[in-house]
Amino acid sequence: MTKEFELHEIVNKLEDKADMARNKMFASLYRSWIDQIISGDAGLKEARQMLKASNLK
Repeated sequence: MTKEFELHEIVNKLEDKADMARNKMFASLYRSWIDQIISGDAGLKEARQMLKASNLK
């Protein structure tokens, strides 16, 4: 799997989580992470950590 493809998959998963989040704080957090990934401020390692953290509650 290429880096770009994996980042795209992570963004898609975070977008789904943001859309389904009942808590607006979590939705905002997920969208902030998405923006960081898209802008290049977060690399693949950070994006993986964000996705993993999104599964913790």
